[in-house]
Amino acid sequence: MKKTSIILTVICLSGLTIWVTSAPPSYYEPTGPRFMEKIPEELTKADIGDVISSDVISLVREIPGHDEILPLKGSDKILVSARDEWIWLVDLKTEKAEKLAKSPVSPTGAHIVPGKDDQVYFCMARLDYNSYEKGPGLYSLDLGTKKFSEVVTRVPLTGIMREDGLEIPNSVGNDRVIVYPEPFKETKVTDLTGDGSRQLQFCNDLAVSKDGRHVYITEPFSNPKASSGLGAFAEGITLARNGRVWRYDTISKSIGLVVENIIFADGILIEYDKQGTEVSLLISETVNFRIGRAHLSGPTSGSYDVLWDNLPGLPDGLDRDSSGRIWVALIKDRTGLMTWMHANPWIKPAILRIPAKWLPKSKGTGFFALSPDASKVIAFSHHNGSKVLDISVVVPGGNKLFLPSFYKDNTGIHYLPIDSVISKSNVANTGAGSK
Repeated sequence: MKKTSIILTVICLSGLTIWVTSAPPSYYEPTGPRFMEKIPEELTKADIGDVISSDVISLVREIPGHDEILPLKGSDKILVSARDEWIWLVDLKTEKAEKLAKSPVSPTGAHIVPGKDDQVYFCMARLDYNSYEKGPGLYSLDLGTKKFSEVVTRVPLTGIMREDGLEIPNSVGNDRVIVYPEPFKETKVTDLTGDGSRQLQFCNDLAVSKDGRHVYITEPFSNPKASSGLGAFAEGITLARNGRVWRYDTISKSIGLVVENIIFADGILIEYDKQGTEVSLLISETVNFRIGRAHLSGPTSGSYDVLWDNLPGLPDGLDRDSSGRIWVALIKDRTGLMTWMHANPWIKPAILRIPAKWLPKSKGTGFFALSPDASKVIAFSHHNGSKVLDISVVVPGGNKLFLPSFYKDNTGIHYLPIDSVISKSNVANTGAGSK
């Protein structure tokens, strides 16, 4: 009996030790309940089936998981920002690939510099819990010299920095997204050297204005261990309003805050009026299963609208094709556990103590397409993960829809013939309208 008591005591003490030592850092603070409803009916009506299983084309199997693909103008070549921290150059015609440039940090979003086809902007972020000599931020790559240069790696402090390294938003206590039509605390990059500034902790995605003057950068969250991959797991549980969008002015060489108090800002697109003025931003709130619009000018300037909510998966990258259609990647399905957990946040402190690899993961992924004004669903497709493990962004390029997959076990480049998807969407929309 005494021996049994000793064993039980040891087990209890061991469990208590594990519980205490596995406590997450203080900057992971779960918010209140988030009640998610059924998938929007507009998506289900535009369902074209699992087009990836039937029509996907995969090639160049040596390419590892990657977050972005950039088609190069006037050629059959693409740039690939891979999770092995290399920028790959792939010739789709010959199906040959080469490592072009080694990234200083893990590359995520990318955009060719307008008017300079030999220059590319890259967002850089930590991956998982890896260590890097350089910090996250906005970098540029010269395709001729194959060299990276820092553009922005620090940002102005706009709130209050806590001892644990979390910057409290300027709009503390507010439960709505804050939009600054004129960037808040716009500061020259050369002045961001010490007090009053901090490291840009997570440069996830970017959008560049047509004239090349403005670069909008999403920072999903900014704690000291902010990263993609496993590093984003805890933030996805908390649904904390730690996300920000920054605007870098390439002429004044300054950067300022445009959006804050948003949940996990990720994919981003600029919207223009008929005169070509930047009027709004489309932003995917990835772990919040939502897409919103931040108004930068006009009568609704400074406001934020939720356009699509309760999405069936985590909306990641946003892109636009030559016809203006908006393509949205759903990197992973919204599971029943996620929906229940967000409605019952009392369980989150316990879940935050569980290693991410122990929790169940969805195998499903997908995408959908919106009209140019983001008001209507053109097509929706769910994939079971048998051919492509996840989709971080849908990249239109010529007659192809590239499907970058950031999953660590992904191999190869995957794409769909865009005509195949659009033709199916026309049939689906016609059928839905006739019912």
